[in-house]
Amino acid sequence: MNDPNGGGIPIPVGVVGAGNIAQVIHLPVLTRHPDVKVQALCDADASKAAVVANKFGIPHIYDDIAEMLRAEELEAVFILTPNNLHLPMSLIALDYGVHVFLEKPAARNSDEAERIRRKAASAGRMVFVGMHNRFRTDANALRTFLKDRELGDLFFLKAGWLQARHQAIKQPWLFQKNVSGGGVVLDLGVQMIDLAWWLLDKPDPLATKAFSFKVEKSLAVEDFCVACVTFDNQISLSLEVSWDFPVTKDQLFLEVAGENGTGMLNPLRLQKFWHGQIVNITPDVKDSRIAHFKKGYENEVNHFFDYLTGRVSQLESPIDDAVKVLSITDAIYQSFHDGREITFDKE
Repeated sequence: MNDPNGGGIPIPVGVVGAGNIAQVIHLPVLTRHPDVKVQALCDADASKAAVVANKFGIPHIYDDIAEMLRAEELEAVFILTPNNLHLPMSLIALDYGVHVFLEKPAARNSDEAERIRRKAASAGRMVFVGMHNRFRTDANALRTFLKDRELGDLFFLKAGWLQARHQAIKQPWLFQKNVSGGGVVLDLGVQMIDLAWWLLDKPDPLATKAFSFKVEKSLAVEDFCVACVTFDNQISLSLEVSWDFPVTKDQLFLEVAGENGTGMLNPLRLQKFWHGQIVNITPDVKDSRIAHFKKGYENEVNHFFDYLTGRVSQLESPIDDAVKVLSITDAIYQSFHDGREITFDKE
């Protein structure tokens, strides 16, 4: 892409959604970015939008995305709303000819994500999905080692995110299936599936078998899941996710096994066989776990604007990838419902 602003002129951006993810993560990054001018903030709660806009120095507020897009000349919008609004908000934004940064998950299911993908293609605009784990320094170091076949042929990957019971503060809409689309699988699971699938160089899924459980019985959605996904490159993924696991602190982990060694994340560690011995080959990546997490969000925003301005030629987390990943979460939910292994249709 060519720089739409002729170089040096900030890109006018609108933000839709003034909740926690906007206030804690995206607006601090956007308002400091040298290529960006946050021109408008839109939220159904206009009073909240006014408070947030004042805090971050955003000149215009709206309570309707279409009104914002009619009134402002924007190049891109950040959609940071509950999941059920991702599809309609994206379609409206693409109708107005702007690029879209879409917070994860892209939609409630792969059919909704596919509708966004088709609209973006017909509009000639780009939709980026904020899978920040792809932009972690440690994840990229591990991916480089895997691409260089340092561990030999891979055969197994284990990933999980087990949040300690009652310690994570959740937005109420996450527990409403018609809004969120599902429970912990669409909140935490989709992030770990995406990370694993990306590290494995995006293989096609063959089948999945999943088991769910409600640790908190009053919930309308699942808060625990174990799943196994097999891919066409003979690799299996074992997934464990929970909002309410009986541990004292959160556990986020990823482990990959190859014929010549193993690798893991959080913390990053690589070891391989060398002349009959296991040798530590971990690169020196000094950032803390929290720093990796925060830096991933900053890096994904930088990448989005690097692509818009032509500084990079390949988009790292496009809507096309989200369609594939959400087809896996769809199959996990179908496996819950049917109580059996689900196979994927070959394209």
